[in-house]
Amino acid sequence: MLQIPEKDFKKSVNVSNVGVTSLGDWLEACLLFSSDRVSKNDVVDLLIEEQVCDDDSQDLAYQIATNGWDELSRRQRWGGLSLEADFTRDRLTRRTTWEDDLFSSFMVLLSLFKIFPEWAAGHRDFVGQGDLFERCTELICPALLPGWKTYRAGWTPEDAKNIPGIVDALCELLFTSGAADLNEWIAPQGNDGGLDLVCYKTFGDEREGMPVFFLQCASGKNWRDKIHTPNGRTWQKYLNAAVMPSTGIIAPFVIESAELKRASLEGQAIVFDRLRLLSAKRENPIELPDELANDLKAWMQVRVDALPIA
Repeated sequence: MLQIPEKDFKKSVNVSNVGVTSLGDWLEACLLFSSDRVSKNDVVDLLIEEQVCDDDSQDLAYQIATNGWDELSRRQRWGGLSLEADFTRDRLTRRTTWEDDLFSSFMVLLSLFKIFPEWAAGHRDFVGQGDLFERCTELICPALLPGWKTYRAGWTPEDAKNIPGIVDALCELLFTSGAADLNEWIAPQGNDGGLDLVCYKTFGDEREGMPVFFLQCASGKNWRDKIHTPNGRTWQKYLNAAVMPSTGIIAPFVIESAELKRASLEGQAIVFDRLRLLSAKRENPIELPDELANDLKAWMQVRVDALPIA
C-alpha cells in the first residue's frame, strides 16, 4: 500500500478529521499503483501506525476505512471509478492495472500531487502534464458532448497559439466575422486568452449562433483559480459573435458536490471533474492514439515508481 498522505489526514480522536475525497483518492491509488487488494484491516493498521488514530481508537479507524469504502462505492455507482474492482464489506480487489486505462490512471496520479507534497516536489512538470491532459480531454470531449466537434486552442510547446490566430480559426469554424478592432481588446500578455478547447455543434448550414462551449483545462491543484477563464463575454467580443459562448472548466480531480456547486455559481461555468469525465468515457469509450498512450505511460512510469510505499 501507499503511505498515509501528508495532507488531509489529520489527527483524529473522537471524530474523523480525514477528508473523504482524499481518502478515496488514496485508496484508489493504492489499488492502481501498489496493491492487488486492500482490506479494511490494512487501512486500520496504517492509520494507527502513522498516529492518525490512537492505539485505543480501533473503532474510529475502522469507521474511517468504511468512509473510504463508501466513497469508492459512490464513485463506482456514478461511473467515475478509475479501475475495475470487486467490493466486499472488508476488502477491495482490483481486476485491472493502471496500464489498462492510462487516461483514468493519469487523472488519479495527478490527484496525488495534492496529498503527497514531498513526492510531488521532485516530480512536478506543469507543462508536460498540462499538454498531456489537454490532448486527452480533446479526445474525451466528443464523449462528454456526443455529436459535437472539438478544436484545440490552447498554447503548447510545439504550437504557440495567440489570440489573433485562434480568432481566425474560430471565425471559419463558427461562421463569425471577428472584431474589426481586435487588437484594441487584447491585453499585452493575452496569450491564448485562457481558452484551451472549443466544443461546438454544427447544423450543416453556414450560419453563426450554434451551441458552443469554451473550455479551460486545469490539471493543477489551483483549478479553483481558473473558473473565470475563459471569459465568455470577452471571446464574444473577439469573435464579434451574436451569442456569448457557454464556458466550462475540465479538471482531473474528484470535486466534492458542494465545492462543484459553488465553483459553478461563482464562475458561471460548467465544471467537468473526474467523475463526469470517466462517466462519459464509459458510455462512449475512446481509444488513445499510440503516440499519446506511449507519452502518457512514459510520463507516469517514473512517477509511479517513486510513489511512497508503506
